[in-house]
Amino acid sequence: MLETTPLKSDSLLSSISETKLQKSSSSYDRLIQKLDFSYFGLISMTILVGSIIGGLSASVVLSNDAPIWQLCLVSAAAMASNTAAIAQAPTKWVANLFIVSTLINLVLILINI
Repeated sequence: MLETTPLKSDSLLSSISETKLQKSSSSYDRLIQKLDFSYFGLISMTILVGSIIGGLSASVVLSNDAPIWQLCLVSAAAMASNTAAIAQAPTKWVANLFIVSTLINLVLILINI
């Protein structure tokens, strides 16, 4: 049987293409790659910070006698973020849901202050 070995030019081309890909990737993609390194730290921080912000937002909404849909939105956003983190979803999902949840909660806090 003949075994094929990769040529040096093939490995050189692949390393060049990887370097170009890394240079052409956006800062958001580089951030996701950095967060992927400390994935379990990301999970623990999103659960902790997301729950705190969600709880603060829920208490502000309740103390302002706001409509019930605002409380439902706060709860759904916080639960979606926490569910993605606990289920160990891909890093991009966890980061995106955490950002969306935080933005929703902060907007509702500002509306009800």
